[in-house]
Amino acid sequence: MNMPSLDRQLISFSLKPIVQRFCLIWLFSLAFFIPVIAQDPAAPAPPSSSCSKKNKTFNETISCLKNFYDKITGRPLHLVHGPVVPGSGLTGGIGYTYKSNTEDWRKQFNTSARISVKKYWELDANLRLSRNENRFTDNDVTGPSGNLKLNLYGLVKDAPRLDFFGLGPESTKQNRTVFHYREAVVGLDASKPFRRWLDLGGAVEGIWPDIVTITNPTVNSAERVFNEATAPGITRQPGFLHLVAFAGLHSPGQPESRHINYRFFYHAYQDLTAGRYSFRRFDADLNNKFAFEKNELRVRGRLSFTETSGGQRAPFYLMETLGGSNIRSEDTLRGFSDYRFRDRDFALLQIEYLRELYGPIDFITFYDAGKVAASLSRFSEGRLRQTFGVGIVVVPRRADNILFRFYVALGSGEGSHTFFGGGQTGRADRLVR
Repeated sequence: MNMPSLDRQLISFSLKPIVQRFCLIWLFSLAFFIPVIAQDPAAPAPPSSSCSKKNKTFNETISCLKNFYDKITGRPLHLVHGPVVPGSGLTGGIGYTYKSNTEDWRKQFNTSARISVKKYWELDANLRLSRNENRFTDNDVTGPSGNLKLNLYGLVKDAPRLDFFGLGPESTKQNRTVFHYREAVVGLDASKPFRRWLDLGGAVEGIWPDIVTITNPTVNSAERVFNEATAPGITRQPGFLHLVAFAGLHSPGQPESRHINYRFFYHAYQDLTAGRYSFRRFDADLNNKFAFEKNELRVRGRLSFTETSGGQRAPFYLMETLGGSNIRSEDTLRGFSDYRFRDRDFALLQIEYLRELYGPIDFITFYDAGKVAASLSRFSEGRLRQTFGVGIVVVPRRADNILFRFYVALGSGEGSHTFFGGGQTGRADRLVR
């Protein structure tokens, strides 16, 4: 048996107890809180009289659909939806939420299990603590109240097929391969507003990745096509200690209605074995919104730069991607397929124009431009990729979170890319995942 195979078995063996323990914790937590539902059931919302009408107006139909959605997702024990990762297909599952408030703290426990028709699955548990305090004014309606927010979380996800086209801005669609990625994470994050315009925070995580060998000979698997030189980390996946520092600069107001929202992250990934895959990364996410009557212009810029010390390389499975949606379901270069480009650094500009059509339904047209690079000094290499498109989104007025999106994107030179589904599926408003 060669050493890479031995290392892979050892890593897979070390990951199994973590997955098993997390599953037991998830099942125990769900079993513990289910009796609470029976003792203190949530009072159902009174039915709307308009929903019983045969000939409803459009607004009444939307209201009835929202009431139905709230009924199946708003109870303590509820249905959950949203993809495990982009490309996982139709996904559903069950979740549980428990809330408890004291004079000083608000506590919320969320846990969920979801599985897709393509056998992607995820277990997720999150305990959120918010300290009740107001450092600004007694009646501050224009900004945050100074609350300290903490998230203690764990998750395990399994993605049997993720696309990998190779590294660099000139990777070709013909070089498409797939890899089976499994990941377990335990983490803690904290954030706090220190001024009306400034939030500071950080996170610490343990990450245990695993690339599972694909034995089907008919599948063009990444581990048979690439090696350590062309895909760092393809032969071994150590555990990582992940440290994050965070700063947010924004205009006053609630998070969903801010006209300016800039977020900066500094990541340090420490390989817990030989240190070969340790790296640091700086991310900037700059969001601007300009609203006028029934129109809104959104401009978003994103930058990511990775640095390593001598003898170290960033593993490909922890690199950011451009194309379609990234692994966090964020739109990137929408005219390309998901995960189309991958490398250590990237730059992305997105411009969106939204026009209110009726109620929460907006027409959207957009333009994306971006590229990946092996280093900051090599951004001149390769082509700048540009895509554009149109679609329909469902978004609450003056809000940032898109609930539903349908678009057709063009300009990639690789055919059109169509998306139909929900918006981003943040699991608990965590800082980094």
